[in-house]
Amino acid sequence: MPEVSVVIPTLNEEKYIGKILKHLLNQTFDDFEVIVADSSSKDKTREVVKLYIPKFKNRKTNLKLLKAKIGVSAGRNVGAKTTQGKYIYFLDADVYPNKNFIKNTIKEFKQRNLSIASCYSQSDDNKKRNKTFFFLINTVMRIFQYTPKPVGPGYCIISSKLSFKKIGGFRENIVLSEDNNFIQDGRNLNLRFRIINSEKIRVSTRRLEKEGTATVFAKYVISAIYVLLTGHHVRKDSKFSKIIRYPMGKLGYYK
Repeated sequence: MPEVSVVIPTLNEEKYIGKILKHLLNQTFDDFEVIVADSSSKDKTREVVKLYIPKFKNRKTNLKLLKAKIGVSAGRNVGAKTTQGKYIYFLDADVYPNKNFIKNTIKEFKQRNLSIASCYSQSDDNKKRNKTFFFLINTVMRIFQYTPKPVGPGYCIISSKLSFKKIGGFRENIVLSEDNNFIQDGRNLNLRFRIINSEKIRVSTRRLEKEGTATVFAKYVISAIYVLLTGHHVRKDSKFSKIIRYPMGKLGYYK
């Protein structure tokens, strides 16, 4: 069985899924599998994934394509239930891990005896406003990892499979920051969470370009304030859900 399982939730990702699969093909770490949990994409996402299955087979790596309910948390949960690895990497479809990413991060994860982790991120373009956004996100992560309210981005969450089972997976009724809720649930169970230092991951700025960098940052600030005031994240039935909602629901990710 592979040591690491990579789970990628998708919904209409034909323009991006091939890029991350190509980056995973080039990993220097070999003992892993990839699971794409697709939420009934209407574009050619599934066709692109199927094209990569024989390419992964050639490097003796298993690539599986599953069906999932609509929603990023639902995709992660369905994918995780089929994993064989001792460690699970939850990655978004529009991130670009360099060739040593799994090799270095899993080494650090084990050396630091972590249960859950995330990593710092960087923009995939050179626009100052986007680079500033990721700088701010990284700064918040760096500080809050030592507090009772740690945070980490959903585009890269690493968890031992045992920790995932203890937490019970990602909550599917949360509109935004379901990733932070997962981390918080782990902290509440006294599971060790930290930010990985050995590698950063490049992240697409498509959402920042579509909504506006300031708007996206404001949504996260609103979500954080809501958590501090109420003790829980914004659920689908909350009046705030329309304010901070983003298109990984019935609309899918930004194209």
